[in-house]
Amino acid sequence: MLAGCKTTAPVHVWQPPQLAAEPAGVAFMGISGPDEWADPIEEALLAEQPLRWRLIAAEQLESPSNIRLVSGFEEEPNDVAVSAAARREGLRYLLHGEILQATGHEDRDDKVSLSWRLTGLHPDAESAGMPVSVDEALISQRYPHLLNIPDVAERTRRAVVLETKRLLTASVDRQQVTLASPRLSPGSRAIRRGNELARSGNWPAAEQRWQQVLESHPRSAAALINASIAAAARQDFTVAKERVTEAVRWSAFSPMNKSLAEETLFWIEMRQRDYHNAFDLPPPPEGWLISRGD
Repeated sequence: MLAGCKTTAPVHVWQPPQLAAEPAGVAFMGISGPDEWADPIEEALLAEQPLRWRLIAAEQLESPSNIRLVSGFEEEPNDVAVSAAARREGLRYLLHGEILQATGHEDRDDKVSLSWRLTGLHPDAESAGMPVSVDEALISQRYPHLLNIPDVAERTRRAVVLETKRLLTASVDRQQVTLASPRLSPGSRAIRRGNELARSGNWPAAEQRWQQVLESHPRSAAALINASIAAAARQDFTVAKERVTEAVRWSAFSPMNKSLAEETLFWIEMRQRDYHNAFDLPPPPEGWLISRGD
Protein backbone atom coordinates (compact mmCIF):
# COMPACT_ATOMS: atom_id res chain seq x y z
CA MET A 1 0.00 0.00 0.00
CA LEU A 2 2.78 2.44 0.86
CA ALA A 3 4.29 1.89 -2.60
CA GLY A 4 1.13 3.20 -4.27
CA CYS A 5 0.51 6.57 -2.62
CA LYS A 6 -0.44 9.55 -4.81
CA THR A 7 -0.21 13.32 -4.86
CA THR A 8 -1.18 16.05 -7.33
CA ALA A 9 0.60 18.84 -9.19
CA PRO A 10 -0.48 21.57 -11.62
CA VAL A 11 0.45 21.31 -15.29
CA HIS A 12 -0.29 23.57 -18.26
CA VAL A 13 -1.64 21.88 -21.39
CA TRP A 14 -2.93 23.08 -24.77
CA GLN A 15 -6.66 23.07 -25.46
CA PRO A 16 -8.25 23.33 -28.93
CA PRO A 17 -10.73 26.12 -29.75
CA GLN A 18 -14.14 25.45 -28.26
CA LEU A 19 -15.96 26.45 -31.45
CA ALA A 20 -15.28 24.23 -34.46
CA ALA A 21 -14.64 27.03 -36.96
CA GLU A 22 -11.67 27.74 -39.21
CA PRO A 23 -9.96 31.10 -38.53
CA ALA A 24 -11.32 33.68 -40.95
CA GLY A 25 -12.50 37.24 -41.38
CA VAL A 26 -15.46 38.23 -39.21
CA ALA A 27 -17.89 41.12 -39.19
CA PHE A 28 -18.15 41.95 -35.49
CA MET A 29 -21.73 42.97 -34.78
CA GLY A 30 -20.95 44.04 -31.25
CA ILE A 31 -22.47 43.10 -27.91
CA SER A 32 -25.96 43.90 -26.75
CA GLY A 33 -26.39 44.62 -23.07
CA PRO A 34 -25.32 47.17 -20.45
CA ASP A 35 -22.87 49.63 -21.99
CA GLU A 36 -20.56 49.60 -18.97
CA TRP A 37 -19.91 45.91 -19.66
CA ALA A 38 -20.41 45.64 -23.42
CA ASP A 39 -18.32 48.60 -24.60
CA PRO A 40 -15.01 47.71 -22.86
CA ILE A 41 -15.27 44.07 -23.98
CA GLU A 42 -15.94 45.11 -27.59
CA GLU A 43 -13.00 47.54 -27.58
CA ALA A 44 -10.63 44.94 -26.10
CA LEU A 45 -11.57 42.27 -28.65
CA LEU A 46 -11.05 44.65 -31.57
CA ALA A 47 -7.75 45.92 -30.16
CA GLU A 48 -6.34 42.51 -29.12
CA GLN A 49 -7.81 40.13 -31.66
CA PRO A 50 -7.81 36.32 -31.40
CA LEU A 51 -4.80 34.77 -33.12
CA ARG A 52 -5.32 34.15 -36.88
CA TRP A 53 -8.78 35.78 -36.84
CA ARG A 54 -9.65 39.17 -38.35
CA LEU A 55 -12.46 41.02 -36.60
CA ILE A 56 -13.86 44.09 -38.35
CA ALA A 57 -16.46 46.28 -36.67
CA ALA A 58 -19.69 46.17 -38.66
CA GLU A 59 -19.78 49.97 -38.85
CA GLN A 60 -16.53 49.96 -40.81
CA LEU A 61 -17.91 47.85 -43.66
CA GLU A 62 -20.30 50.50 -44.94
CA SER A 63 -21.22 53.97 -43.86
CA PRO A 64 -23.16 53.82 -40.58
CA SER A 65 -26.16 55.51 -42.21
CA ASN A 66 -26.52 52.82 -44.88
CA ILE A 67 -26.38 50.02 -42.36
CA ARG A 68 -28.72 51.58 -39.82
CA LEU A 69 -31.33 52.58 -42.43
CA VAL A 70 -32.42 48.95 -42.49
CA SER A 71 -31.87 48.24 -38.82
CA GLY A 72 -34.71 47.48 -36.46
CA PHE A 73 -32.92 49.37 -33.71
CA GLU A 74 -31.42 52.82 -33.92
CA GLU A 75 -27.93 51.94 -32.68
CA GLU A 76 -27.59 48.34 -33.90
CA PRO A 77 -26.43 47.34 -37.39
CA ASN A 78 -28.74 45.10 -39.37
CA ASP A 79 -27.66 41.55 -40.26
CA VAL A 80 -28.89 41.79 -43.85
CA ALA A 81 -27.03 44.98 -44.64
CA VAL A 82 -23.86 43.87 -42.89
CA SER A 83 -23.95 40.41 -44.49
CA ALA A 84 -23.89 41.84 -47.98
CA ALA A 85 -21.03 44.20 -47.12
CA ALA A 86 -19.14 41.41 -45.31
CA ARG A 87 -19.33 39.09 -48.31
CA ARG A 88 -17.97 41.82 -50.55
CA GLU A 89 -15.02 42.14 -48.13
CA GLY A 90 -14.40 38.38 -48.24
CA LEU A 91 -15.51 37.80 -44.63
CA ARG A 92 -16.96 34.42 -43.67
CA TYR A 93 -18.86 35.09 -40.44
CA LEU A 94 -20.91 37.50 -38.39
CA LEU A 95 -20.17 37.53 -34.67
CA HIS A 96 -22.83 38.62 -32.18
CA GLY A 97 -22.61 38.88 -28.41
CA GLU A 98 -25.38 39.27 -25.85
CA ILE A 99 -24.88 39.83 -22.14
CA LEU A 100 -27.32 37.59 -20.32
CA GLN A 101 -26.27 38.45 -16.77
CA ALA A 102 -23.95 41.06 -15.30
CA THR A 103 -23.50 41.99 -11.66
CA GLY A 104 -21.16 44.62 -10.36
CA HIS A 105 -22.11 45.23 -6.76
CA GLU A 106 -19.53 45.63 -4.04
CA ASP A 107 -21.45 43.40 -1.62
CA ARG A 108 -21.35 40.29 -3.86
CA ASP A 109 -19.09 38.59 -6.33
CA ASP A 110 -19.15 39.83 -9.90
CA LYS A 111 -20.47 37.40 -12.47
CA VAL A 112 -20.89 37.94 -16.19
CA SER A 113 -22.66 35.54 -18.55
CA LEU A 114 -22.41 36.33 -22.23
CA SER A 115 -23.75 34.36 -25.19
CA TRP A 116 -21.78 34.34 -28.46
CA ARG A 117 -23.22 33.46 -31.87
CA LEU A 118 -20.99 32.90 -34.91
CA THR A 119 -23.11 32.99 -38.09
CA GLY A 120 -21.70 31.58 -41.30
CA LEU A 121 -22.04 33.71 -44.46
CA HIS A 122 -21.25 30.87 -46.87
CA PRO A 123 -22.61 27.31 -47.22
CA ASP A 124 -19.31 25.80 -46.02
CA ALA A 125 -19.06 28.16 -43.01
CA GLU A 126 -21.09 26.49 -40.29
CA SER A 127 -22.77 28.56 -37.62
CA ALA A 128 -22.03 27.94 -33.96
CA GLY A 129 -22.69 29.40 -30.56
CA MET A 130 -21.61 29.06 -26.97
CA PRO A 131 -22.05 30.94 -23.69
CA VAL A 132 -19.18 32.36 -21.64
CA SER A 133 -19.59 32.72 -17.90
CA VAL A 134 -17.00 34.34 -15.63
CA ASP A 135 -16.87 34.75 -11.87
CA GLU A 136 -14.18 35.04 -9.21
CA ALA A 137 -13.82 31.27 -8.88
CA LEU A 138 -13.02 30.88 -12.58
CA ILE A 139 -10.60 33.81 -12.50
CA SER A 140 -8.74 32.29 -9.53
CA GLN A 141 -8.47 28.94 -11.26
CA ARG A 142 -7.73 29.94 -14.85
CA TYR A 143 -6.40 33.51 -14.75
CA PRO A 144 -4.75 34.04 -11.35
CA HIS A 145 -2.59 36.85 -12.79
CA LEU A 146 -5.76 38.96 -13.10
CA LEU A 147 -6.20 38.90 -9.33
CA ASN A 148 -3.57 41.63 -9.20
CA ILE A 149 -6.15 44.02 -10.70
CA PRO A 150 -7.84 45.67 -7.70
CA ASP A 151 -11.08 46.59 -9.50
CA VAL A 152 -13.28 43.48 -9.52
CA ALA A 153 -15.38 44.60 -12.48
CA GLU A 154 -12.27 45.33 -14.58
CA ARG A 155 -10.66 41.96 -13.96
CA THR A 156 -13.99 40.27 -14.70
CA ARG A 157 -14.24 42.08 -18.04
CA ARG A 158 -10.68 41.08 -18.93
CA ALA A 159 -11.43 37.47 -18.06
CA VAL A 160 -14.48 37.59 -20.36
CA VAL A 161 -12.20 38.69 -23.21
CA LEU A 162 -9.79 35.82 -22.52
CA GLU A 163 -12.64 33.31 -22.28
CA THR A 164 -14.04 34.59 -25.59
CA LYS A 165 -10.69 34.07 -27.28
CA ARG A 166 -10.71 30.47 -26.03
CA LEU A 167 -13.79 29.91 -28.20
CA LEU A 168 -11.87 30.81 -31.35
CA THR A 169 -8.20 29.95 -30.76
CA ALA A 170 -6.06 27.36 -29.04
CA SER A 171 -5.37 28.20 -25.41
CA VAL A 172 -3.36 26.98 -22.45
CA ASP A 173 -5.29 25.40 -19.61
CA ARG A 174 -4.10 24.63 -16.08
CA GLN A 175 -4.96 21.15 -14.88
CA GLN A 176 -4.17 19.07 -11.82
CA VAL A 177 -2.45 15.76 -12.55
CA THR A 178 -1.94 12.80 -10.26
CA LEU A 179 1.65 11.75 -9.46
CA ALA A 180 2.83 8.54 -7.85
CA SER A 181 4.26 9.22 -4.39
CA PRO A 182 5.78 5.98 -3.02
CA ARG A 183 7.07 5.62 0.54
CA LEU A 184 8.98 2.34 0.83
CA SER A 185 9.99 1.43 -2.73
CA PRO A 186 13.55 1.98 -4.05
CA GLY A 187 14.20 5.63 -4.89
CA SER A 188 10.98 6.76 -3.19
CA ARG A 189 12.61 9.73 -1.43
CA ALA A 190 14.01 11.10 -4.71
CA ILE A 191 10.66 10.54 -6.42
CA ARG A 192 8.87 12.54 -3.75
CA ARG A 193 11.48 15.30 -4.09
CA GLY A 194 10.65 15.40 -7.79
CA ASN A 195 6.99 15.69 -6.87
CA GLU A 196 7.76 18.76 -4.76
CA LEU A 197 9.51 20.35 -7.72
CA ALA A 198 6.54 19.58 -9.98
CA ARG A 199 4.09 21.07 -7.48
CA SER A 200 6.12 24.29 -7.56
CA GLY A 201 5.90 24.32 -11.37
CA ASN A 202 9.52 23.29 -12.02
CA TRP A 203 8.77 20.36 -14.31
CA PRO A 204 12.21 20.23 -16.00
CA ALA A 205 13.95 19.78 -12.65
CA ALA A 206 11.33 17.26 -11.55
CA GLU A 207 11.81 15.22 -14.70
CA GLN A 208 15.58 15.24 -14.18
CA ARG A 209 15.11 13.91 -10.64
CA TRP A 210 12.83 11.08 -11.83
CA GLN A 211 15.23 10.18 -14.63
CA GLN A 212 18.01 9.86 -12.06
CA VAL A 213 15.86 7.35 -10.18
CA LEU A 214 15.30 5.40 -13.40
CA GLU A 215 19.03 5.19 -14.04
CA SER A 216 19.35 3.18 -10.82
CA HIS A 217 15.91 1.57 -10.82
CA PRO A 218 14.69 1.28 -14.45
CA ARG A 219 11.64 -0.74 -13.40
CA SER A 220 10.32 1.88 -10.99
CA ALA A 221 6.69 2.25 -12.07
CA ALA A 222 6.27 5.38 -9.93
CA ALA A 223 9.22 7.16 -11.56
CA LEU A 224 8.06 6.08 -15.02
CA ILE A 225 4.53 7.38 -14.40
CA ASN A 226 5.74 10.75 -13.18
CA ALA A 227 8.40 11.09 -15.88
CA SER A 228 5.75 10.36 -18.53
CA ILE A 229 3.66 13.29 -17.30
CA ALA A 230 6.75 15.52 -17.38
CA ALA A 231 7.33 14.55 -21.03
CA ALA A 232 3.68 15.34 -21.83
CA ALA A 233 4.07 18.73 -20.11
CA ARG A 234 6.73 19.64 -22.70
CA GLN A 235 4.59 18.16 -25.53
CA ASP A 236 6.83 15.14 -26.17
CA PHE A 237 3.93 12.73 -26.26
CA THR A 238 5.83 9.92 -27.97
CA VAL A 239 8.28 9.67 -25.07
CA ALA A 240 5.45 10.16 -22.59
CA LYS A 241 3.52 7.17 -23.95
CA GLU A 242 6.65 5.02 -24.11
CA ARG A 243 7.37 5.69 -20.44
CA VAL A 244 3.86 5.14 -19.17
CA THR A 245 3.47 1.96 -21.24
CA GLU A 246 6.59 0.67 -19.48
CA ALA A 247 4.99 1.66 -16.17
CA VAL A 248 1.95 -0.45 -16.98
CA ARG A 249 4.25 -3.40 -17.71
CA TRP A 250 6.28 -3.13 -14.51
CA SER A 251 3.30 -2.52 -12.20
CA ALA A 252 1.65 -5.89 -12.74
CA PHE A 253 2.04 -6.78 -9.05
CA SER A 254 1.00 -3.35 -7.74
CA PRO A 255 -2.72 -2.78 -8.45
CA MET A 256 -2.61 0.87 -7.37
CA ASN A 257 0.37 1.69 -9.58
CA LYS A 258 -1.14 -0.26 -12.47
CA SER A 259 -4.42 1.65 -12.16
CA LEU A 260 -2.59 4.98 -12.00
CA ALA A 261 -0.41 4.06 -14.99
CA GLU A 262 -3.45 3.16 -17.08
CA GLU A 263 -5.24 6.37 -16.07
CA THR A 264 -2.11 8.35 -16.93
CA LEU A 265 -1.85 6.70 -20.35
CA PHE A 266 -5.44 7.74 -21.09
CA TRP A 267 -4.79 11.29 -19.83
CA ILE A 268 -1.64 11.62 -21.97
CA GLU A 269 -3.39 10.49 -25.13
CA MET A 270 -6.31 12.86 -24.54
CA ARG A 271 -3.87 15.75 -24.06
CA GLN A 272 -2.06 14.67 -27.23
CA ARG A 273 -5.38 14.78 -29.10
CA ASP A 274 -6.07 18.24 -27.71
CA TYR A 275 -2.62 19.37 -28.83
CA HIS A 276 -3.09 18.01 -32.36
CA ASN A 277 -6.56 19.55 -32.61
CA ALA A 278 -5.32 22.88 -31.28
CA PHE A 279 -2.74 23.20 -34.05
CA ASP A 280 -4.54 21.18 -36.75
CA LEU A 281 -1.84 18.48 -36.81
CA PRO A 282 -2.19 15.03 -38.44
CA PRO A 283 -2.29 11.90 -36.27
CA PRO A 284 1.09 11.01 -34.72
CA PRO A 285 3.32 8.51 -36.59
CA GLU A 286 2.79 5.88 -33.90
CA GLY A 287 -0.99 6.34 -34.16
CA TRP A 288 -3.45 6.47 -31.30
CA LEU A 289 -2.88 3.72 -28.77
CA ILE A 290 -6.08 3.59 -26.78
CA SER A 291 -8.56 5.88 -28.53
CA ARG A 292 -10.09 5.80 -31.96
CA GLY A 293 -10.75 8.43 -34.59
CA ASP A 294 -8.86 10.69 -36.98
